Amino acid sequence: MPEPLHPSDTAGWTASCLRGGFTRGLPPATSPGLARRGGLCQAPAMGTWWRQQSWTGIQRGWWAGVALSILGGGVSLLGLAGGRWWVFDLCNHFQAQYFVFQALCLLGLFVMRRFRWALLPAAFLLVPAWRLAPYYLPHSDATPQARPLRVLSFNVLNNNKRYADTVSWVQATDPDIAFFPEVNPSWEAGLAPLTATMPHNIMYPQTDNFGFALFSKYPIVGHDLIPSAILGVAMVQVTLDINGRSLLFVGVHPASPLSSSFAHGRDAALKDLAERLRHEPLPAIVAGDFNATPWSQAMTPLFEAGLHDTCWGRGFSATWRRDFPPCAVPIDHILTGGRIATRQRWTGPNLGSDHRAVVADLLW
Repeated sequence: MPEPLHPSDTAGWTASCLRGGFTRGLPPATSPGLARRGGLCQAPAMGTWWRQQSWTGIQRGWWAGVALSILGGGVSLLGLAGGRWWVFDLCNHFQAQYFVFQALCLLGLFVMRRFRWALLPAAFLLVPAWRLAPYYLPHSDATPQARPLRVLSFNVLNNNKRYADTVSWVQATDPDIAFFPEVNPSWEAGLAPLTATMPHNIMYPQTDNFGFALFSKYPIVGHDLIPSAILGVAMVQVTLDINGRSLLFVGVHPASPLSSSFAHGRDAALKDLAERLRHEPLPAIVAGDFNATPWSQAMTPLFEAGLHDTCWGRGFSATWRRDFPPCAVPIDHILTGGRIATRQRWTGPNLGSDHRAVVADLLW
């Protein structure tokens, strides 16, 4: 028969478990001596095992954080060589994602008290921070005469069927100039109601992805279709008569960088546009689906030619694949050249396309 449990034995059993930092939560139904012999109370051993496992998990965690930071930082640095190979240039498009990723790595290493290793993601943060800075630092436009102009650009997606929703939103937005890439014959008919408020237009519907429609409240006094060596027409250039003043508007939609030839075709089209605008005496607006983010090497010639991004100083918003944040990037832009200032710039709602519209209120 088991010997009766003495009250002092109960206290000893509980104290032993508590000193080990771990209690099995078993009722004191057996003497401490028997418990130790039978393994009912293994508090000191289990406490040591738990601490060892926790330490092992932390070590694995911080090494994983360091490895991921190096991997992400390496990919972001490849973008700096985007001018040498089109694949490297693809790495330029995800600056916001790089910033968030390195910030999370930095936070994780701080939580795990790996302060020296936290310097690594802090260093990698500098690259996306530097490239994002113009969009969040104060930006001063040229001082123009106060004549407002609202410009809208929206890649409708040729197989999108939400014609009525698009027309309704555009009419409510009430732009002075509206440019729509990827217009096919169905979209040409779907956008027809816009002529009620923007009677001047150029329609170029195509069965592929490179048709377009351009609407304006103001007379179009001249236009030119600019071909691309890869996929036909890449741009439309028009001169508008706005209350007796001339304004140049260029709608763009070059090829997507899906291959070496497409990437080079896009780059060549945008470089040719930059050369056209470098010595342009008229104030100019360039809008559309550029198939390039502001950090792409393809956009560099445009900025070097003196064009300004209407997002500078106002933050940026992804316009493509917003439903999937890891791939969401800003590739639809409104750029200005000459004495044109930006008063406001925003992104439109989901209208069934894989793109979002961009709208800018300008002063010139």
